[in-house]
Amino acid sequence: MGLRYEAPGSPFPYFAVLNRRILNAAGGDPRYDYGRMPPRDTNNWAPRFGFNYRVKRFPGFLGRLTGDDGSVIRGGYARTYDFTPINTSSQIGGSFPFVKSSILTRGTPNSLATLRTLPGAPIAGDPNLLFSKTIAAPDFRSPIAEQVALQLERQLSANLALTVGYVGTKGTGLFELVDANPAVPGTGGQRRVDPTHNAISLRCNCGSSTYHSLQTSVEKRLSKRMAMAAHYTWSSFIDSSSEGQAPIGGEIGAAQNPFNRRAERGRSAFDRPHRFVANGVWELPSPAGWFGRTLLSGWQVSGFLTLQSGAPFEALDGADPGARLTTIRANVNTSLDLARMSVSQILQAGGASLFRRVTAAEGLGNIGRNVLRSSGIKNVDFGLVKNTRISDSVRMQLRAEFYNLTNTRNFGIPNNQVSSANFLNQWGTDGGNRRVVAALRLVF
Repeated sequence: MGLRYEAPGSPFPYFAVLNRRILNAAGGDPRYDYGRMPPRDTNNWAPRFGFNYRVKRFPGFLGRLTGDDGSVIRGGYARTYDFTPINTSSQIGGSFPFVKSSILTRGTPNSLATLRTLPGAPIAGDPNLLFSKTIAAPDFRSPIAEQVALQLERQLSANLALTVGYVGTKGTGLFELVDANPAVPGTGGQRRVDPTHNAISLRCNCGSSTYHSLQTSVEKRLSKRMAMAAHYTWSSFIDSSSEGQAPIGGEIGAAQNPFNRRAERGRSAFDRPHRFVANGVWELPSPAGWFGRTLLSGWQVSGFLTLQSGAPFEALDGADPGARLTTIRANVNTSLDLARMSVSQILQAGGASLFRRVTAAEGLGNIGRNVLRSSGIKNVDFGLVKNTRISDSVRMQLRAEFYNLTNTRNFGIPNNQVSSANFLNQWGTDGGNRRVVAALRLVF
């Protein structure tokens, strides 16, 4: 067990000093006031504990599961913290009121010198007041991750072990991007809650996540010239925002409706319900005789198999008639259960016609976040190695490695803009190809 304490630094005291100078130059105009700065985060205590317990043979049927001193139960809990990316500070410092914009006519001589001599005080009708603003919430702090694991490892034979267990993570106070000055519904983006400012990008600890997984593995240590392992994970990853800085995968970067952020909770962009991986190395036996020892000995065969569910994504409208902070999701125009259909099935059923575009009067799409799923991954890598001993201290190695041996195309997230003629056309992307690498190596 252990206890860790972290005291991360904070850039906000520097912003506070700079903002006071800006306010003074603006004659105390409250519109130039950044607002309340977050205090330094000083309560990041991170406890951690774990245990290993060798199980005695249980009576009756349970004894078949545990064996004779052949099982170990492992478990633990850990609380950890994330750090604040530098990108957050740069976005705040690169937006109003920490930047000032002025317009110079084309051809102005000595433009740089002119910009340097511009007055610090605002001019009448200052256009900067309508700039988008980036702020951090007053309670901005380090996100928390709590991790729990409980596993049973069972020795099946001298060189074979089976592991089955639960691994889960709960994220609290995760970074999220929210429009703190959204457009008033029904105004077509013409009026915001605070009409004196444009959109306000709020960096807050508004997000949360839950990850549950059943993880199993079978591992065989090197014996009889062979080692192998197979791992399978069945999991569910739910969150309200997968990335607090910028959109990833096929999702939007912020809550499309700041008045109903609960609607953003759905499949994480990192959700992969099924993942199976198997790998192995086999050293071929060496035949007797000079010919066998020279040409047929020293061969190794290796393989790596990966089977994985595809990444979730959502159908986007491609426009933002409501002047919101982010791209808007499309409307569903069918009674089909799109969440259970593959990309190919959606295209065969009608493709873009299964969705309806948003309008200024109806500026929010009704399709759920990350309800669609791209095609999965199927990949086989194969390796062939020949070791030839030249002397006691010199060995020559010939390697041939085949990546994506079956030349299978593994598509990522397709174009998810309903307005695009290339909507869901995953076959228009690369998808990968077979690669063969050969190498000759001298080891001495």
